[in-house]
Amino acid sequence: MTTSLAGTVQALLDDTLAAYPQVVTLRHQRHRWTEPLRVAVAGRAGTGKSTLVNALIGDRVAPVTAPGDDTTVWYQDGAGPRATAYPRDGDPFELPLTMTPDGPRTGQADGDLVIHWPSRALRQMTLLDTPADGATLDDADAVLHLTPAARPADLEPLRAHQHSAVARATPIATVLVLSRADEVNGGRTDAFVTARQIARRHGRDPAVRDVCLRVHALGGLAAATARTLTDAEFETVAHLAALPRADTDGALLSTDRYLRAGLPPDLLHRLGLPGVRLATVLARTGHDTRLTLAGELARRSGVTELRDTITRGLIARTEALKARATLLAIESVLDGQWTPRTDALRVRLGRILAEATEFREMRLVAALPELPVRFATDLEAEAHRLAGGDGTDIPSRLGLDEPADAPTMRRYCDEALLRWQVLAEGGTADRHQRRAAAVVVESCAAILDRLGV
Repeated sequence: MTTSLAGTVQALLDDTLAAYPQVVTLRHQRHRWTEPLRVAVAGRAGTGKSTLVNALIGDRVAPVTAPGDDTTVWYQDGAGPRATAYPRDGDPFELPLTMTPDGPRTGQADGDLVIHWPSRALRQMTLLDTPADGATLDDADAVLHLTPAARPADLEPLRAHQHSAVARATPIATVLVLSRADEVNGGRTDAFVTARQIARRHGRDPAVRDVCLRVHALGGLAAATARTLTDAEFETVAHLAALPRADTDGALLSTDRYLRAGLPPDLLHRLGLPGVRLATVLARTGHDTRLTLAGELARRSGVTELRDTITRGLIARTEALKARATLLAIESVLDGQWTPRTDALRVRLGRILAEATEFREMRLVAALPELPVRFATDLEAEAHRLAGGDGTDIPSRLGLDEPADAPTMRRYCDEALLRWQVLAEGGTADRHQRRAAAVVVESCAAILDRLGV
């Protein structure tokens, strides 16, 4: 049975540490393997990073302070709200955390700030609200990059992180988030639908796919408010929906008209005008409880789909993404200083890149919906599943509702392996399908290896 990717990479890390004992960043990499996945929320100022943090955590947490331009705010799971400052010079210290209706507030930190917050989402990942310059992305295992559009200039910051050999050989650990979905079509109620179509079109663009795993459209305010919608806010929306349309349609044409009509400014602040329009329409069309309205707002905003990508595409691949981050750190050290052991370490690094099925699986799962020639629906679903798109444990890969005995799982896998070998070797498949099938064959072989065949 072959050694796991984690074991192989950690062994290389240990040997690199032995050759470069003075490099502190390598020791940090060993510690990172014990932590939840680190996910950076990146983008220029004003793209909605803090709003996305709130939407993912499901609480009004960010922003907690007015940090300096180079401050990263880390959000970690904790027993209760707590803030710790990590100054550039000096020891860490606790900061007072004041709770307000809009979330916690604390003083400005000269350095990084860690917020401990009880959250189910933060048990599986640590979120990093990064500076606009993206200087701390090396501290992250994966990135949610927010941008209003996907123009070449908007993608340039992502390309800057793809120049090394490891970065080119491993899956892109970035999800591109188009963060102004509610402004498409002038903010009409169909804005979110159009924004999703735009995101899918960008996802089929090879120039975009070269720098990210997937593209999502997000209405940030609607997403964050859907996760934290209060009973009072629901009652306000229900009241607006109950008014005659002649009294509300004109007021919902612009912010100025909304405020002049005496409509609730707090709701406008929380949802934005497009979100108020959408929530009002939803309340009129059957979403007449807080839970149903919040659920539909979350779905329409794009945050439900984004969270699914984070769960299935990033968190489920924590081991592979931590391996990637470790290999990037090792590569940087090997490129920076030669020792008598450097060349041998570099050969081992190259072998890992060539042999790691997990990296190719991640690319395949992201690429399947965008292949120039699609598989039949049942085959595409099977490829997605076998490559770990529905979970990386063996029963999930084989489509079993519960674990079966080893002979049964081997039989399922053998049947799938034969089916995908035929596709990989030619037949009626085109070259894109053959390449995809070859990865699925690798996945089946890895399953059989884990089963002890």
